[in-house]
Amino acid sequence: MEQSLMQVFTEGVVRFNAVLWGAPMLALIVGISLYFTWKLNFIQKHLFHSLSLSVKKSKSAGAISSFGALVIALAAMVGTGNIVGVAAAVSTGGPGALFWMMFSAFFAMATKYAESVLAVKYREQNAAGEYVGGPMYVLKNGLNMKKTAAVFAVATALMGFADALIQTNSLVDIYGSVFNAPPVWTTAVLVVLTACVILGGVRKIAAFCKWLVPFMAVLYILLCAAVIVTNLEKLPEALACIFKSAFTGTAVLGGAVGVTMKEAVRYGVSRGVLSNEAGSGSGAIAAAAAKTPNSVRQGLISATTVFWDTLVICLLSGVAVVIAGDWRGGTLFGAQLAESAFSSLPGGSFFLLASLSLFAFSTLVGWSYYTAKSVQFCLGVNVEKPVYLLWLAMMCLGGFLSPKLVWELADTAIAVMCVPNILALWLLRKDVFAETKAYLAGELAARRGAAEN
Repeated sequence: MEQSLMQVFTEGVVRFNAVLWGAPMLALIVGISLYFTWKLNFIQKHLFHSLSLSVKKSKSAGAISSFGALVIALAAMVGTGNIVGVAAAVSTGGPGALFWMMFSAFFAMATKYAESVLAVKYREQNAAGEYVGGPMYVLKNGLNMKKTAAVFAVATALMGFADALIQTNSLVDIYGSVFNAPPVWTTAVLVVLTACVILGGVRKIAAFCKWLVPFMAVLYILLCAAVIVTNLEKLPEALACIFKSAFTGTAVLGGAVGVTMKEAVRYGVSRGVLSNEAGSGSGAIAAAAAKTPNSVRQGLISATTVFWDTLVICLLSGVAVVIAGDWRGGTLFGAQLAESAFSSLPGGSFFLLASLSLFAFSTLVGWSYYTAKSVQFCLGVNVEKPVYLLWLAMMCLGGFLSPKLVWELADTAIAVMCVPNILALWLLRKDVFAETKAYLAGELAARRGAAEN
């Protein structure tokens, strides 16, 4: 009886998300990215400058370094969504979902930039003396929309708890598939390890992420590259399949499920937002804590997170899954589809498991910080430790839920976050343009002066 009730609830969430992530939401997210890209004169062209800024130190005010803020944001972003989420997008939206994920991510760099510019501009110091910010503070300090700010904070906290479910659920799923590990043991180990990091506060979280994020990203990129290189003859066909199904669906390509173009766009964009968080505003919470001399500098650095997360890691992950071809049957989903794609490599399942473990762990650490800051906005600075303890309790629950349900719950929460965040971006767009113009004019003058000398 319980199983049937859970299935009914899951299907209800799926139907609700089909409406929530309909054409208006997709148009809102992609539209704001296209708008900022156009008005900022393709801010993406400053990518190499942004990458260089991310490793430079600053003595400005802030809780952590710019690089520390970057790796916390990347830790929260680069999670099982880059492996399991991409595989889930391909299995439910067809290979064409990968095309729309990349398309939306390129323009989403402008959205991520704008979010972070406003987060730094309107940040404040809390009672503990820490710099805090994000869309909730932008709405409160920039627009005096305190109730809307509270809605965003609550939605972010709910997304955080949903993310605790996702990461734990994904690891339990794949450890059970590969090693037949009992869910309770996988969950217990993950909860203990996460507690050892997050209970130390933001500086400990940043210090941990500084070594973890680069290591896990390189490991997984090499793993994806190995799958692609060993199946190089299938690469042209896979790329053609991704492009064709983006506009036709998979039915005409022989896909067993028969996915439409609408589903390809829906799952590509929604999973892209779930992965790189552009449009949801969560990454701006980490950006606001950075030591940075001005808002634009941190905005440029924050924009690189979309590049690394989606345009590099998600792209390689998706191509590897499409090359493997197991998505066609429609019987494998999420972690199982990812495991099947990498199993052709010697030790592939083991290395995938290692990557997935690191990705899940880093995201748990990063999102625990976002969740704590969101609850603090509503209830004050003294709730940080209780929030972390509740977070750990939610992780325990995640090991025993349906994978499809937890991903759909996350889709719901992130959609609710997007609406107030995009509202703030639109209403304060002139602030973004003014800050950007002043910074770029100063940079141009500095370069001219250096050239003359």
